[in-house]
Amino acid sequence: MNTPLISTSGILAGLLLLVPVVLLVWKLKLGFNRKLLISVARMLVQLGLVAVYLIYIFKLDNVFINLAYVFMMVFFAALSGIKNSALRLKRFLTPTFLAMLIPTIFTLMYFNLAIVQIENLTRADILIPICGLLLGNILRSNIVALKTFFTLAVKEEKVYLYLLATGASRSEALRPFFKEAVRTAMAPNIATMATAGLVSLPGVMTGQILGGSDPALAVKYQIMVMLIIFFTGLLSIILQLLFASSQGFDKNDRLDKRIFRP
Repeated sequence: MNTPLISTSGILAGLLLLVPVVLLVWKLKLGFNRKLLISVARMLVQLGLVAVYLIYIFKLDNVFINLAYVFMMVFFAALSGIKNSALRLKRFLTPTFLAMLIPTIFTLMYFNLAIVQIENLTRADILIPICGLLLGNILRSNIVALKTFFTLAVKEEKVYLYLLATGASRSEALRPFFKEAVRTAMAPNIATMATAGLVSLPGVMTGQILGGSDPALAVKYQIMVMLIIFFTGLLSIILQLLFASSQGFDKNDRLDKRIFRP
């Protein structure tokens, strides 16, 4: 079965859906029309460029270019994560980059070697799309984890200081905040896995079916992708919070309020 093509008129028809959205946001005075339109414009430009240069990257399939592209994706994901967490970029960019990079690289290599079992572990048409799927999901989880962790650290600072005063180490005193941040960040992933196929048809599966793949193969890919997203997300969050607990507190184990952006 051939996949139906989307023409220019089809793209324009899709963009027309923005008209009632903009009118509703304006009528209800929700105040995010400008941000919405800028986001849509950026999406169109960025994805348009992706469609052009990925063609050449896939054709070249050079190991150094592929890995450089992965590093670039992780860097911008880390940059976006810190900005959306209202934390100081200088203090948290490197730890966040490492917290995303280490599990992402490990999972990509494991996925290619053990799951899809290909010889070329840096094959561009698999490495880059899977990396994008991983980063898109762990970015959201990391933002939620950081916000939850430091919100609790500020809100429950007296409890934290009390635990320190009773002899607890920094890691022991922060453990309740750590556990709550991990649970909160991973809850959407657990819910997504539990309802996959019942409430929704996930993106990878839908994309492959629309692309003409066998539904059984699409299901296999979707199951594996959801598992590696969960694994990578959990490992990334744990690393992120470990780095955050070392960066966010001074030598006397007190929360350093200078880590927050005004």
